[in-house]
Amino acid sequence: LRGVAAVTAILLLAAGAAFSRSGDAPGVPESPSPSSKKGAPSGGPAVSTLGAPAPVPPSALRFAPRARRLTTYTNVVRLEITTRDVTFEAPPAYQQSFAFWSGRMKGETKIELFEFQTLTQERAGEGTVPFKRTLPRFQVELQKQGGPPQEPYGTLQSDVTSLAWEGTLDAFGNVKEIHRVAGKENPEFADLGLEQIESVFPRAGEPKEIPVGAGFTESGRFPLPTPLHIKGLEKVGMVMTREYRLRDVKGEVATFDVTVSYANDPATPVTAPGTTCVIAGGGKGELVFETRRGVFLSSRLPTTMTIDIKAPLRPLPDKPETATPGAATTHMTIDLLLSAEQTAKRVWGEEED
Repeated sequence: LRGVAAVTAILLLAAGAAFSRSGDAPGVPESPSPSSKKGAPSGGPAVSTLGAPAPVPPSALRFAPRARRLTTYTNVVRLEITTRDVTFEAPPAYQQSFAFWSGRMKGETKIELFEFQTLTQERAGEGTVPFKRTLPRFQVELQKQGGPPQEPYGTLQSDVTSLAWEGTLDAFGNVKEIHRVAGKENPEFADLGLEQIESVFPRAGEPKEIPVGAGFTESGRFPLPTPLHIKGLEKVGMVMTREYRLRDVKGEVATFDVTVSYANDPATPVTAPGTTCVIAGGGKGELVFETRRGVFLSSRLPTTMTIDIKAPLRPLPDKPETATPGAATTHMTIDLLLSAEQTAKRVWGEEED
């Protein structure tokens, strides 16, 4: 993965919300069954044994995230990337080289695990909330062709866990300002999926009423999950669109179905003549939101991306028959799993609504 060198905030810290309910509760039958009359007081009305009607779930949600003061947020985010398959079409003289590189890529898995802790302070002006963020736990594992997991060499893990930031959240829990106060730069940060990690929860906005079955859409630009070392494709990126639809509201928990789609980023086109790259795919997942406090509790987004590349071939040395080699095509299938589990606990004092 390629990400930004400076790790930015990933948590969309949100707050209290209340349900908006509509519809009437179903009534009991107009005439009780014979069994319900058994044992009724003499001369009095029959007593139903059916019990109270089940409560009617809310038909809408007031979606109102906000930053919570004096709260510790712990967010564990996992990004797993597997190159499931790589196929190609190339002239006979290039078959051996393409088979070698596609074989090396196929079956590779990379897992990144981040645990962020964010401690918020008392509210400041305009509803903003100052915070401090640390990253006490970080792990990365590489697995090739089903072999044993391997950890990278060097100081990457210690450099990541030494990072700390301070900043301000807006009233809806979005990062308004942030700056690093501890840790140092490491060139290997660019190989981490930090930009996707940041987007694990949707960006909060003005409170709104969302009926069951309705929702909102969010799009963002990201680097590709695997670098393309092909001339003209070095800076190609993608657009990821997520469509959130409210599935149901049960008690203090609202669940959204999430549909994810991938496409080419028009801002980062192919720069080499005769070369094309088509990005597609997507998947379905879910988002869980605590309605009373307005906190995002979890997100799980399993998706599959496809990348189709067509690029001109270079002549091979000492092979005259490749003087006009034409082009080759490559098809990549990449499985991604982005997930998060978040808790929010008040540091001291009574929990606010």
